[in-house]
Amino acid sequence: MPLTFHAYETLSEDLRDQLENLYNISPEFADGTQAVEALDKALEKSARSYTTNFHAKLYTAEFNDKVIAAVWVTGCGPERLLQYIVVHYANRGRGVADQLVRAVAEQEQALGVTSFQPGCGAIHRALAHLGLVNSPI
Repeated sequence: MPLTFHAYETLSEDLRDQLENLYNISPEFADGTQAVEALDKALEKSARSYTTNFHAKLYTAEFNDKVIAAVWVTGCGPERLLQYIVVHYANRGRGVADQLVRAVAEQEQALGVTSFQPGCGAIHRALAHLGLVNSPI
């Protein structure tokens, strides 16, 4: 299954709709609307953070231009917290989460990030497999 990985700092209407549907299955939010509203706040904070150096992005794994997985990345300076990972139920068990976390780590390292913190057990496992858990690179 050929996946593409994308980073977003703003949400189009189509992306917002896909995320609401995807996060409807996440146990971390009441529903997809609540998840997207929280993501909007993080992205807005990032856009306004000239002095705090706060960064927020959404990374997605996509298949045929459809979002099948997503993870939020936030942090200041060279540190990032990966959280709220979700994989569409039809794509679970195929290593999508691991591939997404690997793509995030590669893209963030290219931007100078040196430390990753997992926001849940699934992300911890993926980062540990890459040798990136709780320690500088």
